[in-house]
Amino acid sequence: MGKNVNPVFKVVSYILVAIFLFVYLFPLFYIVNTSLKSAQDYLLHPTSLTTTFSFSNFAVAWQKANFGTYIWNSILYTTVCTLTSLFMSVMIAFPISRKYVPASKFLHYLFLCGLFLPSGMIPLFQLILKVGLYNTKIGYMLVMTGVNATSVFFFTGYFRGIPKDLDEAAAIDGCGYLRYVVSTVIPLSKPAIISMGMLSMIGVWNDIVSSTIYLTSESNYNITRGMFVFQGQYSNDWTLTAAALLIVAAPLILIYLFGQRYIVDGVMAGSVKG
Repeated sequence: MGKNVNPVFKVVSYILVAIFLFVYLFPLFYIVNTSLKSAQDYLLHPTSLTTTFSFSNFAVAWQKANFGTYIWNSILYTTVCTLTSLFMSVMIAFPISRKYVPASKFLHYLFLCGLFLPSGMIPLFQLILKVGLYNTKIGYMLVMTGVNATSVFFFTGYFRGIPKDLDEAAAIDGCGYLRYVVSTVIPLSKPAIISMGMLSMIGVWNDIVSSTIYLTSESNYNITRGMFVFQGQYSNDWTLTAAALLIVAAPLILIYLFGQRYIVDGVMAGSVKG
């Protein structure tokens, strides 16, 4: 079939891929180029290629934004929120996929409807405020932790591809429900869990809206909240801002490079098995 592909179609396909590649990579290239410029070079030639290569911008941005302190808060928030959200989503999606709970089909569509509902930020803010968890790490993690409708819907489709015979064999061997899910279902669902885990990590690590609303003490700031120091009343230091953006994005880029295979496998398997 591949030998009969129209040459014109192949050329057009390569051109389209090159265009999309340029559209996606140009912003990243622009940020890297800006981060390596001196402040004077940026003011004189904001769009030209850098000639100064000021690598010291990264060290200055790290110190100015106090990333050395905030990064540990971000690691704490991201780890706790991601693991908790994944565990709750798995524990909810598995019985729904197996129809072990009453009205499982209704619950499945209920979570599907949750994809289109607003976040409910105002009542959530009032709740956190009344229980005394405003401006606390626990309160912020409760806000960022939750049963993601997307994860539940995705896991439900993925779990349906796991043979139900394994459930029966585990029950005959006397394996408890929780032990079976942790020791068997979760390892078999590693591609799906990694895929949803990375999406959850990106959401928590890059969060700026909720951290601005719920965190007012500098000791509780996450790493993205530290970006506000580069915003002045009359001007912004764009070279340091670009360097700080790369510092914030670097951990996620590295994680994606090592986990992209699992993302593709998880999405493909979930779409087919669902």
